Amino acid sequence: MRYVGPYGPRGIPELWARLRRWMETRGLEVASTVRLGVAYDDAGVTEPAKCSYDACVVVPEAFAADRWVNLMDVPGGRYAVSAFHGTAHQIEGAWHQVFANWLPESRYQPDDRTCFEIYRGAPPSGSRTGAFRCDLCLPVRPL
Repeated sequence: MRYVGPYGPRGIPELWARLRRWMETRGLEVASTVRLGVAYDDAGVTEPAKCSYDACVVVPEAFAADRWVNLMDVPGGRYAVSAFHGTAHQIEGAWHQVFANWLPESRYQPDDRTCFEIYRGAPPSGSRTGAFRCDLCLPVRPL
């Protein structure tokens, strides 16, 4: 499912809630599926109203798209992976840390594939903080 608009704590959490409801109607359990968050734009470069983000769930190969979702393949390859635990307000800063702190010293450069977040297991419930866990995945190639 796609969201178009500013990244952050407003539209994207609602997108994930819609995807979870869609998953429930198709027998896909949140706790046992791998989900991906794919941000296509750099909010520092792209006008916030034009930024796009996909909330995804890994499905079997024969799974069919419907009017609510599209199918996509995520290419394999080498990724730098950074664990994240925090809130929607904090995730942009975590991505900035990967690019500004880790990448310059890494002897790698980003390649042309899309960055994404990997979510595993059920999201925390009953938490007032809105904190969650995921892995930040930056596609890289050697310098």
